[in-house]
Amino acid sequence: MDETLRGQIDAWTEADEHDKVVDALPFRKRVQDFWKWFTDNEEDLARIVENRGQLESGDAVEFVTAGTNLINKDVHFNLGGDYEFTFSVEGSTHLFYLYPYVVSQLPAQFKEKWHFFPFNQGTDASFSFGMYGVNVDMSQVQVSAIYQEDINAFNICFYEEQLCSLEEAQSYNAYYIMMEIMLGEGLSYQYIGSVERADTPLENSMMLPELKAYITDTLKAHDKEIFDNPQQVYTGYRFEPQESEELRFDVVAGSSCFQPLVADYYNGSEELFNRLNQFGAQAVFIAFPYENDEEGDGKKALDFRYELEDRLSEELLAPEGLGLLLGGAVGTGTCYIDLLLFDEPAFMKKIIPFLKDYPQYRFYLSDFRQGSDLCRLYETEDDETEE
Repeated sequence: MDETLRGQIDAWTEADEHDKVVDALPFRKRVQDFWKWFTDNEEDLARIVENRGQLESGDAVEFVTAGTNLINKDVHFNLGGDYEFTFSVEGSTHLFYLYPYVVSQLPAQFKEKWHFFPFNQGTDASFSFGMYGVNVDMSQVQVSAIYQEDINAFNICFYEEQLCSLEEAQSYNAYYIMMEIMLGEGLSYQYIGSVERADTPLENSMMLPELKAYITDTLKAHDKEIFDNPQQVYTGYRFEPQESEELRFDVVAGSSCFQPLVADYYNGSEELFNRLNQFGAQAVFIAFPYENDEEGDGKKALDFRYELEDRLSEELLAPEGLGLLLGGAVGTGTCYIDLLLFDEPAFMKKIIPFLKDYPQYRFYLSDFRQGSDLCRLYETEDDETEE
């Protein structure tokens, strides 16, 4: 067994509840409350969409905000024609892992009428954009895009006279907003590597409204599948095991669809963990030690981790909306399964009987942050005898 995990287990004390910092109301319950509000107020919401331009915009926004506040007070959205409701990520990475669940819970009776989107989908229509005292025509913004196949992303350079006359921070901020409007928030997050501002007009450039088609055409030409939802893309990583009192520093290899959360953990940051918490969601990982004494033990443990991940996702998380499988990792003596829980109390009730199918392993739960307490998920008869 990994010595770090052994130290955590020795320090663990039994308690009726796992000491967490989750906001009181789980994300799943917040989403249920939002859709109840939507159902109760659907006729009024439809009238707002049907009479756009005739109603006071402030009153309409205030009315809809009363509903989205049931999820979180920082939810941003747009109402469009044809009964469109679009949630907006606005640079908050954690929302890519929450809003798709909200949209997936749209009540069946509204699916033919309403069109909900978890983030801005992008457009190729050109229009003027005003910010920081300048008015920029999207069709006049020059961009060049260089595809970096090794990272499957594009390096961007942009120029427009008024846009580039702004202070540097304002110029970049305005461009990023315009680019996300054009590409969509998911495509922009997934495929934009670096962005640089040019001092003079660009040669061999295209106009900003053409960038989305260029990106998708280039990816197809390189036989790349196109994703605009970060949850769909798992990226592998490898580490050299390190001596540490914290878990996961024994990791040799892993994969995740939420790499910034993994990076936060190793950097000792709790920023994303806390932001998820504010929505009632909990980033956690299951840890289970394995014997690594003989050749083939590591592969056996890895194969079991894959099997358990599939079962957790297909039988526990997805069917009841309890959460999302983020990925997993294997260390020198411990395996890890990474989860985003939408309803931790409900998950805890389900996971204990679920894990009884595997009495040969001992399972523990930890917050996805350093310094977290370790919770034993399932005790065998041998555990009780040892105590």
